[in-house]
Amino acid sequence: MSENEERMLSYIANHNTIILSTNGPEGPWATPVFFVNRGYRIYFLSDPDSIHSRNLYGNPLVGAAITEDYKDWKQIQGIQMKGKAYLVTSLTEKAKVLASFLKKFPAVKHIIETPGSFKGAAKTQWHCIEPKYLKFTDNTINFGDNFEIELKD
Repeated sequence: MSENEERMLSYIANHNTIILSTNGPEGPWATPVFFVNRGYRIYFLSDPDSIHSRNLYGNPLVGAAITEDYKDWKQIQGIQMKGKAYLVTSLTEKAKVLASFLKKFPAVKHIIETPGSFKGAAKTQWHCIEPKYLKFTDNTINFGDNFEIELKD
């Protein structure tokens, strides 16, 4: 694995929220979701009735970004990606992702134990983004410094 790939995976792993962009009958939509990654794959829980979930069922193509809210352009770092999303149906994959999610977000254990206490929690489903293209911009090195990775199927 190259140094750039290690930097990108570290950046992904050290962030919690991804802005997911979808497109559907009502047009484009962007929403922040908590996520956990397994390599370059991004996993998140969503209510199947949410706009972004409904959009994904009709059109699995996604764009996404991981970044922070910076005040100084010289500090901007972030990852942009595009790929396809799918509904996770494999019990093995769900179990692995849940274990990773609970490790990253320990407070979620309470939600899982008492889903009736949280609106929509019982209906949530795992989704996975399989990026095909990622771009990491890092202005802390130099303005517009970036590198790209294309992933094969």
